[in-house]
Amino acid sequence: MDLSIKVMSRENTIGSILHFQSDNNSLYWRESLFEVYPFLDKEKGLHSKWEDRSQYLADELSLYYDKVYKNLQNKLQTSCKIWTDKKESVNRIYSEVFGVDCSNLFNDMLAEISLNPICPRNLHDKSFSVFFAADENNFFKTALHEMIHFVWFYVWEKHFKDKSDDYDAPNLKWVLSEMVVDTFVKNTAIGDLYPENYKKRSAYSYFYNMKINGESILAQLSNMYKNSQNVTDFMEQAYTFCQKNEKSIREQML
Repeated sequence: MDLSIKVMSRENTIGSILHFQSDNNSLYWRESLFEVYPFLDKEKGLHSKWEDRSQYLADELSLYYDKVYKNLQNKLQTSCKIWTDKKESVNRIYSEVFGVDCSNLFNDMLAEISLNPICPRNLHDKSFSVFFAADENNFFKTALHEMIHFVWFYVWEKHFKDKSDDYDAPNLKWVLSEMVVDTFVKNTAIGDLYPENYKKRSAYSYFYNMKINGESILAQLSNMYKNSQNVTDFMEQAYTFCQKNEKSIREQML
């Protein structure tokens, strides 16, 4: 695996933010913007009509993009150095964990430094974004997280021979892929790569409160992984488990 890193354009970073501010997204996703940017008027940005609030946010964030552009460039330089230093270890460990030669996979990945505190990925483009204002370990944590998804779904598609269109939200296959980030960080050498301050909660926060039959769903997935024969055996067990419990899982998601 190899990674190119660049600063996301003003137009694209604002478009990325507005995508998660639209009415079809829950407050769980929308409110994070106002937590990291307290200068934004929460009432205007969250509760006015879409035409008004989208214009307000676009105007404010455009000005802010220019203000912090030097910071974006600094994050770019720091991130490039981290990836150069860690690339060999990442390829070795991911190859061992997933049972495929990752040095020959995804050598055209792209990470974009962005104003968006939510870091969306695009499996088809092999791209993801990184929030510029977090600590210096955030870039590497985000890269490791997204690379789990890329390799997971590479192995998944080879095994199940299904449609990659099913790998995005809100499909259950996407939900499982988000949960198993915790599985791999806690039970494999990927966790040795993970920055310490991100290791305990590497998946979305609501998964850590989610229970199936009174037991933590993440703990149950960890036990499945430990008792599975290989990655694809774990995939089969975990997906069957999620299918059986989909109603409860979705009721507990934010």
